[in-house]
Amino acid sequence: MAQKKVLILFGPTSCGKSGTAIKIANNIQSNIINADSIQLYKDLRILTSRPSEIDEKKVAHKLYGVIDGKNNCSVAAWLDLVTKEIKTCWSEDKLPILVGGTGMYLKSLMEGISDIPEVPASIKLGTEEELEKYGVEYLYNQLVELNQETKVTKQDTQRVMRALNVIKSTGKSIEEWQTENKKLLKEVNFEVFIPQFNRNELYKRSEHRFDAMLANGAVQEVRNLLDQNLDSKQSIMKAIGVREIKRYLDNEISKQDCINLSKKNTRNYIKRQITWIRGNNISSNIDIKKYI
Repeated sequence: MAQKKVLILFGPTSCGKSGTAIKIANNIQSNIINADSIQLYKDLRILTSRPSEIDEKKVAHKLYGVIDGKNNCSVAAWLDLVTKEIKTCWSEDKLPILVGGTGMYLKSLMEGISDIPEVPASIKLGTEEELEKYGVEYLYNQLVELNQETKVTKQDTQRVMRALNVIKSTGKSIEEWQTENKKLLKEVNFEVFIPQFNRNELYKRSEHRFDAMLANGAVQEVRNLLDQNLDSKQSIMKAIGVREIKRYLDNEISKQDCINLSKKNTRNYIKRQITWIRGNNISSNIDIKKYI
């Protein structure tokens, strides 16, 4: 196996990434490394479809369930963690197999990340208050006034807030900072494989998977998470299913409405993932058969 190679299995939810990774790991000395922002958290195994304990015993899985729910893991923090795991694989003559659907993780690993200074809490709070009071269009108009060349779309609330906070606190746009990206791994052969998928089939698979989550104890898992009284702004609290099940537990909606809403939000997430992949021109650059 050539050194400095990283295999990335990327794609939307329910497209078969994890199963493919295990098949490869059964044939080649390798470690499967998590590249999904929610599967990092230890508090949700069922609801985030983390690998089972059986699979983890068969094949080495890294960075799954390693972050406490009370903490948020940034892209920069994940990059630091994944870089160490990749280098460990290389030192042991193993193939690093990254598996996940978080686009910003993939993009930052391959293209580097800008060294943007931490935004002061006062600016973040001000932006959150403006969002709640005036809506995202108000924030977006502010952003355009400060940066007419912004590439952020009005529909992406989180990125609008982030871009506005950065330019307010640093005087430079996100795009300007990104021209100074720093790569933590250099001279690496990134092999990318995206399983072929049909959107409607993904929707069906994700719905069956959510039914299985409920059967396997997802409601109790969320109940345990809620017992920690975490801030609703914590990343783990934004996992699909958490807010929906919470509303069911609070008797705001019926169990069937909870199921329907969770499935709807999952379909919307899949749609956003596919849009991101196409918008960033991400595609397979290898024939995966050479590994299976």
